[in-house]
Amino acid sequence: MAVRDDIGSHGEAIFVVRIMNFCGGDRPFFRPRFLGEKAQTYDYLVELTGTGDRTPFFFAQVKTTRQGYTARGRRLKVGMSGRDLRRFSLLSAPTYLVGIDERQEVGYILAILEGPKGPISSLPTNFPLNDANLPRLHQEVEQFWQGRDMARRHSVFSV
Repeated sequence: MAVRDDIGSHGEAIFVVRIMNFCGGDRPFFRPRFLGEKAQTYDYLVELTGTGDRTPFFFAQVKTTRQGYTARGRRLKVGMSGRDLRRFSLLSAPTYLVGIDERQEVGYILAILEGPKGPISSLPTNFPLNDANLPRLHQEVEQFWQGRDMARRHSVFSV
């Protein structure tokens, strides 16, 4: 395994620890599910906890770096290709890019919304994966799914 793969694996482990932070509660807000090495664009399907019978979720791509931050704007030096960005923005579910600073073991999250034009070359550090933002993320994703009737009422495979 190459060093780059080891850094990526370490970043994914940091993501799991950060996203599963209990934030002083009885359980974490999220349960991440790794989608496997072969999954294109989407690294994790992340389920929300504490939502009753429903299981709201979001998708995340995790990018890890040891390169630090830009001098101007203090942005983390991770990126996402234009192709992956377009694929992410077309999905009818919440999607996020997560940047991990492997040396400091901190992470930052950025929502990927409709209509991005080109690649992302660095990630803003406005939204760290911490006790303040995890409840906000949970609320945002839960509100997204509350407004949708996802009941399956018809199938060509039902009798």
